[in-house]
Amino acid sequence: MRASRSWDALLPLIAAALVALIAACSDSQPSGEGAAAPDPDAPSVISHSVRADADNGQIVFVRVVLSAPARVAVEYENEYAGKFRTALSETAVEHAVPVVRLRADAVYQYAVGVEKEDGGLALQARGEFATGALPGILAAMRSQASGRSSQDLIIADYGTETPEGWRQRIVMMDALGYAVWRYSPSVAPSVLNRLFAVRVLPNGNIMHQLRECCIIEATPLGEVVNNLAADRTHHDFLPLEDGRILYINSYDFTFDDSANGGDVERNVLLDAIIALDPAAGESESVWDPPDFWDMRDIDQWGATSPNREDWLHMNSLEKSADGGYIVSLRNINQVISLSSDFKTVRWRLGGPDSDFDFPDPTDRFTMQHTATELPNGNILVFDNQAKLSEEEGGGNYSRALELRLDFESMTAVKAWEFSPEPRMYAPVRSSAYRLDNGNTLINFGRSEDPAAIPIAIIEADAQGREVFRLETIDPPLAESALVTPRRYRAYPGPKSIMGETMLRPPKRR
Repeated sequence: MRASRSWDALLPLIAAALVALIAACSDSQPSGEGAAAPDPDAPSVISHSVRADADNGQIVFVRVVLSAPARVAVEYENEYAGKFRTALSETAVEHAVPVVRLRADAVYQYAVGVEKEDGGLALQARGEFATGALPGILAAMRSQASGRSSQDLIIADYGTETPEGWRQRIVMMDALGYAVWRYSPSVAPSVLNRLFAVRVLPNGNIMHQLRECCIIEATPLGEVVNNLAADRTHHDFLPLEDGRILYINSYDFTFDDSANGGDVERNVLLDAIIALDPAAGESESVWDPPDFWDMRDIDQWGATSPNREDWLHMNSLEKSADGGYIVSLRNINQVISLSSDFKTVRWRLGGPDSDFDFPDPTDRFTMQHTATELPNGNILVFDNQAKLSEEEGGGNYSRALELRLDFESMTAVKAWEFSPEPRMYAPVRSSAYRLDNGNTLINFGRSEDPAAIPIAIIEADAQGREVFRLETIDPPLAESALVTPRRYRAYPGPKSIMGETMLRPPKRR
């Protein structure tokens, strides 16, 4: 009986050793440098090695084989990029721990931690790995950062129009502006399929929108888990708590414009809001402009030319505090508030028939983007085409603009604005988002001369002082390879990409 019990105790150790031998023989990567003394409160690390993702050199997998089932985490660090710890894995003997939030072309040291009985980690094995280079256009871009963002991560898109179509990537950057994560949409480049809005879902997945195509959900490892057909979607979408997704949809509309001297059958491009239900595989239009405006009324065309074929050009869609929606209509210089059931336009700010007057005409906005309602009820927009006075030299510039709405006097007054010095002009695209600490993340995403004038991401505080700036001048490539580089938005990022914990922040060289 005693011999039998001893043999039974040896069996798990023999099995684990065989598993380790097989894993070591099948792994093409070198093992780690060494292991610490075994901890009596945790299983031992028998082997460990590193494998880089085949398509993305900024993602690696640390393979670990233990003497008995347990949970593991990997601590990894670089002198300048910081130190992090992955989330704990599931309980197992063999592990492939994904490591993300890595800078390109960098060497990291790592240690494998095995969970102990008291919940702590026993660091038993150490090694190092090197990350791959940034690809193509990201590697060629010339960037310069100053200051430090209050955000651990910033999300931005980078799009470059080439003769073959749009080349685009989603990037997460650390507080010093270094790219630490990237993802390429899994759709072949085309002239129409430009990348627009990006949202991080509660489960950590990245949802993004490609014009004329679809709304795609992918994991932080780049695995597509949903590819939802969304006909002629553009500019923005909004996941709802009930699982539905609202998105902006463009469609062709014909009306009688003869009263204005136009055609009896006038064709224009309109925008509707569509609710997509992925579970049911159904979609429906929940808001349509002709239900609220008479297209034959020339005054409703506002600042846009009567000959313009893109009337509203809806470009942002956000929830308001009371469950309604704030919508930006760029081509009529207007922001509107919709009721939660989409049956009422509750107010119109700017543009034709505005419900609010502007006592100071310089508080008006033009060709705006990313209209949001702030916790204090104010409205924040990126004002693309603000105008200098003649005394200031005239011309356009861009700014982040916060407006206070007075519902008694029905007036709109500037509460805050930011425009850098020297002033910058982003005629299209761009974004402004208020951060939880009261700062504002501002993206000047289009330059008049991208080869000489940078596009910029700036974080400014409540007093209008810059705390962070990342300027990017796109590389001098051959004319046949590069037409127009742009960035649509920059967003405050999540605290982590895959549940990792920051143990030491990055530092500047």
